[in-house]
Amino acid sequence: LSGALHFDLQDGATQLPTVDAILEAMRRLNEEVQVEESRFLSQIGIRLKGGVVAFLNSAHLCLRHSLLDSLAKAEVDRAEHQWKTLQSHRDQTEQEFISLVRGRTSDAGYSKMLASSFFDVLAREWLDETLVAVAADIRAQCLSDMPDASGAVERAFQQSFVERSWEDVLQYVLDVNAYLHKIFASLFEDRKVSITRAQRPLLAARLGSYLDALIGAFRSWGQRQQGGRAKLSSLQAALRQLAAQSRTDMGGLPDGQLDLSLLSERFPVVADFEIEDPSRFAQDFSLHIAALLGGAQVEGLVAERLDAALQKQQAQVWALIKGCSGMCPCCGSKCDRVDKHTVHRCGHHLLPAFNGWRVAGTCEAALDACKSFKNHDAPKRSDYSDHLYPNLQEYLQAEHPEWLPFPKEDRELLADSVLKAAWVNCRVPLLHRYDMVDCTPAEWIAAYEEPHRKLGIHSIEAAETCLLQYGYRPDGA
Repeated sequence: LSGALHFDLQDGATQLPTVDAILEAMRRLNEEVQVEESRFLSQIGIRLKGGVVAFLNSAHLCLRHSLLDSLAKAEVDRAEHQWKTLQSHRDQTEQEFISLVRGRTSDAGYSKMLASSFFDVLAREWLDETLVAVAADIRAQCLSDMPDASGAVERAFQQSFVERSWEDVLQYVLDVNAYLHKIFASLFEDRKVSITRAQRPLLAARLGSYLDALIGAFRSWGQRQQGGRAKLSSLQAALRQLAAQSRTDMGGLPDGQLDLSLLSERFPVVADFEIEDPSRFAQDFSLHIAALLGGAQVEGLVAERLDAALQKQQAQVWALIKGCSGMCPCCGSKCDRVDKHTVHRCGHHLLPAFNGWRVAGTCEAALDACKSFKNHDAPKRSDYSDHLYPNLQEYLQAEHPEWLPFPKEDRELLADSVLKAAWVNCRVPLLHRYDMVDCTPAEWIAAYEEPHRKLGIHSIEAAETCLLQYGYRPDGA
């Protein structure tokens, strides 16, 4: 149940989730308990000690502990980030004081130093924090489509076998883990493109607007201070007044309106030095900001930092949904368990022939369903030698005990229509790859073959090429 007992928080979150989110997590946990009880415990005559209610109370307690641990970790990460920021500010302040002591800093030097610090605060710190929210939105959309490993595996099966996409079926049976990675990467890329296409120019424009507002505020302050000296603290006070006035004039802060309080709140940590010519200082500051803005190319800067934030989110989401990499030794389907486990299981077993299994003695493609009595009773050749095991049970006990107990249907069952159709239209390249004799029933071919869509003998090469960038290794290399 560990998958349902884990509470996933967005990056940087240090506040308790909403009541609805907590209740939804508890509802998911209740469902998981009911599924595990009916699927496993009841079948072997085991009951939960103290009953289901007592067990759920304990499970809910574990869920709360998981939430607390996640919040504690998020707080530690936030503190580390703030500490690094403070260290950076301290280093800058030390350099400023060294310059002051040496007496070599003029208004021109101060304006350049302040412009560099302000640009760094807005173009990096503020932008990074804003981009985290954009990346988290993409993350949330992907997780809504693929909430966990089990949901991801189900999506992979639906997108290939159920939707009768024969190229996808071939990729699925070659390496379901690589195929799932491909689906996820495509899904993430689609979400990324749709959101970044709209957000990237908006963020670039917003950053540019903040810098324009900052330059305008500096110039207004310089004009008011013209003819006399001024302390830098008076400039920060002017920025606070500007933000307050903006809120008053707007009657609050409408959606899309710049929050000018950001300029005073993000004022760099610097010494309160005296400025001899405020007007000239403001002009020099504007020129330095313009130079930094031109050199960085705002849209390019936003694109670069957004890509970095999205790469981090993509890696994190994939780690959440890739699940167990175990594959059924008989049919090649992926284990879909989301908890920590030592025994594998999967919800969609295929025909052994999809994984290259042949009938001993005849080399015919093994077309009995993976869970059928017939497949259980059929001899199985060792993965490592020519030794022939008398049945599936002994083969698994010797070489794949992590797949025991292996499910068995209560009656002999050949493939259902989904698997039959997939085999009929994908069999040619698979027969060639695994050197199998075609024994496909004529009634299958009559019912399911699609002459204009079935795969040709060379389709394997195209499928392998498509999967290479997602971790696929031909012939187990």
